[in-house]
Amino acid sequence: MSPDIPSPRTASEPRAFTAGEFLHGTVASWLSFNLLFAIAVIVGEASTHDPALGPLAGMLAVLLVYLVPVSLVVSGIVALLCCGAAWALGRALRRVGPPLPHLIGYAVLGAAIGAVVVALYQLVVAHALDFSGGLTMLVLACSAAALPLGWGWSVRRARRADAGLIRSSRVDPDATAEDFIRP
Repeated sequence: MSPDIPSPRTASEPRAFTAGEFLHGTVASWLSFNLLFAIAVIVGEASTHDPALGPLAGMLAVLLVYLVPVSLVVSGIVALLCCGAAWALGRALRRVGPPLPHLIGYAVLGAAIGAVVVALYQLVVAHALDFSGGLTMLVLACSAAALPLGWGWSVRRARRADAGLIRSSRVDPDATAEDFIRP
C-alpha cells in the first residue's frame, strides 16, 4: 500500500475496516450464500431424485431457472436489510486480532439471519413454524457458512491491499481532478 493511502488497521484495532472493505465482504457473503445454496440444492436433488417426477436433468433445469433467480433477489434483499448487524459485529470485534472469534461470530449471525428468514417465510406461506425440513437446514447451513466466507475474502483482500499487492479501493486517485470538472 502506498504511504498516501493509510490502512485503517492499527496495533490497537487490528481488524478495523473501511466502508469499501465492508461492502466487498457483504457482496462476497451474498455471492457465497447463493453459490453454496445452488450447489446444495442441486446435490440434494440429484441424490434424492424420484424418477417418477421426470428426468433428473429436467428437474435440475427447473431448479436453476426458477430457484436461482429467486434466491439471488431474496438473499440480496436480506443482505441489504441485515448488513447493519454485520457492520455492528465487525465494529465490536475490530480490536480482536485472532480470526476464530470473528469466524464464530459471523457464523452465528449468518445462522440467526437464516433462521429469521425461514421463520418469516414459513409464517407467511405455511402459517406454522417447522425447522425440521431439508430445505430449512440447507438455508441455515448456507447462511452460517456464507458470512464467514465473505469476511475471510474481505480480510484477505484488505491484507493484500495493505501489503501493496493489489490496488486499494479506499480512494479514487483522480477524485480531486474530477471535483473541478464542470458540466
